[in-house]
Amino acid sequence: MEITALDVIEAIRSTMDELSHMGPDDAFADLDIDSLSLVEAAVIISNKFGVRVDEFELTEAGTAREAANLVTDKLALQPAL
Repeated sequence: MEITALDVIEAIRSTMDELSHMGPDDAFADLDIDSLSLVEAAVIISNKFGVRVDEFELTEAGTAREAANLVTDKLALQPAL
């Protein structure tokens, strides 16, 4: 399953209306996403896509596009059910 940047953006926007303008390659740091918001985003992404993602991984990813790649890679490592 491939997760797209738009999937990640949709998940993040679900609780952060102020990020309605966020694009796939916008740096989280440039969007003034604070650490608490990144924790919330990590929980939302983890729950939505079924893989554990933490705020440090999101910080390192830096953008929705890279976060989508991270989630896709984690999904690929999961055993098939």
